[in-house]
Amino acid sequence: MVWSREALIGYLYGQGAKTRENDGRKFAVPTTATHLLGGTGFPAGLFTDSRNEELSAIIFTNACAISKLSRVSISSGADTKGLRYTRIGNFFDRTPGALKGIPFCLDITSEEYKTLWPQHYEPWCAEMEVFHNPFARYPFPKALLPEVTHWFELGGEIVCESFYETSILWSQTIIQKQSDRIITLDDFVADPT
Repeated sequence: MVWSREALIGYLYGQGAKTRENDGRKFAVPTTATHLLGGTGFPAGLFTDSRNEELSAIIFTNACAISKLSRVSISSGADTKGLRYTRIGNFFDRTPGALKGIPFCLDITSEEYKTLWPQHYEPWCAEMEVFHNPFARYPFPKALLPEVTHWFELGGEIVCESFYETSILWSQTIIQKQSDRIITLDDFVADPT
């Protein structure tokens, strides 16, 4: 589930990006694809023309797992039963030109974690995304799922509109005994030197 989000965008819209470097500065260059990678020759771009106009949208999440059930209840105050729940992953970096997410490692019972969302706990709809078909005969109404991230065409470009400021690209939940050593971001991020 970690990489399926990027693959889905490429499959649906036939678009992606590659990293290039110029004068020591890295930047993204848009790419297009007509077929998925691999030997199957499977076509990319499900939403690139009107052939699939009967399909209004794809609803996706990369966080549909048992750990989500634990995080929602525990971040809203449920008993941890002597366990520690730590979430590691990458936040979406909204800085223009950013090429990577922002690494994080947070205890889900902490105030820092709870304040990532206005409800003061992780909502069920966090990490849910709706990919709209620009050629849909019956467009999917955004108002049907107002608190999710919507991908849609605007002025010939596919844009992403998020309800929550916090957007997590991928994550993993580590469950430990309270008596175990507390893990930190340094346990997961290699030293760049």
